Amino acid sequence: MVTARKKYQIFGLFFGLFVFGLMISSEPRFEISEKAWIVASITCLMSIWWITEALPISATSLLPLVAFPAFEVMTIKEAATAYSHPIVLLIFGGFIIAAAMQKWNLHKRIALNIINKTGTKPNMLIAGFMLSTASISMWVSNTATTIMMLPIALSVINFLEERKQNNKLKNLDYFSLALLLSIAYAASIGGLGTLIGTAPNALFAAYMEEHFNISVGFFEWMLIGIPMALLMLILAWLSLTKITFRLAMKNKVDGVHKIITNELRKMGNISQGEKTTAAVFAIVALAWISRPFIQSTLGLTNVTDTVIAITGAMMLFILPVSWKKRIFVLDRDWPKTIPWEILILFGGGLSLAGAISDSGLTNIIGENLEQFHNWELWTTLLAITATVIFLTELTSNTATAIILLPIGSAFSSVINVDPNLILIPIVIAASCAFMLPISTPPNAIIFSSGKISVPDMAKAGLSLNLLAILGISFLSYFFVGSLVENFK
Repeated sequence: MVTARKKYQIFGLFFGLFVFGLMISSEPRFEISEKAWIVASITCLMSIWWITEALPISATSLLPLVAFPAFEVMTIKEAATAYSHPIVLLIFGGFIIAAAMQKWNLHKRIALNIINKTGTKPNMLIAGFMLSTASISMWVSNTATTIMMLPIALSVINFLEERKQNNKLKNLDYFSLALLLSIAYAASIGGLGTLIGTAPNALFAAYMEEHFNISVGFFEWMLIGIPMALLMLILAWLSLTKITFRLAMKNKVDGVHKIITNELRKMGNISQGEKTTAAVFAIVALAWISRPFIQSTLGLTNVTDTVIAITGAMMLFILPVSWKKRIFVLDRDWPKTIPWEILILFGGGLSLAGAISDSGLTNIIGENLEQFHNWELWTTLLAITATVIFLTELTSNTATAIILLPIGSAFSSVINVDPNLILIPIVIAASCAFMLPISTPPNAIIFSSGKISVPDMAKAGLSLNLLAILGISFLSYFFVGSLVENFK
């Protein structure tokens, strides 16, 4: 299918080239080296193209493979190394496991069972949808999770609309809006919980390893990610049910239990494919969580999260669903479901971050942020979190993290604090875009249902954005410092 690019994308294409040409043809500014100036020029070009989506985001991420060797920033071998970074392979392994869950509909069965257990009062029903969506989104992409959950929510809404006269539920329109938005928000929030849940988390881990020699594995991230995700889920639930759309607590939503039960009945008994996928997933998740024990007690120091992920992925090609029919959990069609563009985006981001550090550009950024060194940490966290949250409304969370991680790193050295205290709020806030359909794929998918308007989404999203700024800053200020002691 041929798709015409939008006018702002064409503008971004030429504006990026104009800025790059202007910088690269002029003498270095701010008393920096020629190499650092070239890297700054390439960074500006990539940032403009990422923000405006002048090229597909993954295509822009290939630019280091061309620009860095061409301008002698680094060799092609050095530039390409980032594209096969262990964190990239960890995400790759996670994508394969998620592909198996989607193929056999294991994620849908898990989600339906969670919803079925949370009750049918409006507030609890929304809590059930949020909990199930977030639980799946920790392991499966937020896009796939939202696509799976939306038809279930629409079935509930359509059922209630057909029986509006007989239903005791007041403010059905508010309930419908809250239910749909709860899926979009929970899909983004759930990804905060695990290292593979959303791209900025893994970028943070790779950045800390490359530039601070600090290992942030699956277990270490979950110590931070799970509390952040739980807090954000609570704030989102409160925002939707108590602030933006005030829903009654007492009246039950009649008929919903029947809808969920019917969906489960349609799926039939749990299949062998689901059982095998669930077993592999459980073993991999347990190995990720217990990896510090595996390394220290069993002495298997080379068994990293990446090794565990790829091992689990390989098992899905080896284990059969039926020997007789020669059917396996995953087969030759698996590449079709892998979001390859995310892996390329990771590689490009890590390659760019490496060039920024190696060229000395990070130090120069830090020197130019010297004026903020007297700021209180609490004020700093509020300002950083607010800036990132509203910036990521207009840019992808991955691009936002790629651009801001080096800046946050430089800033942490200026104010003389642990870089984790600055970088963790950045990566968490980068995934908290709730106001606009263009902000995240889940927002866009929910908006495409035709049952929610931009003003409704903006109103609910602004409320949650403000709560998120306070919540993320609070947890970062009071708890991140003690939790990062587990990082090595």
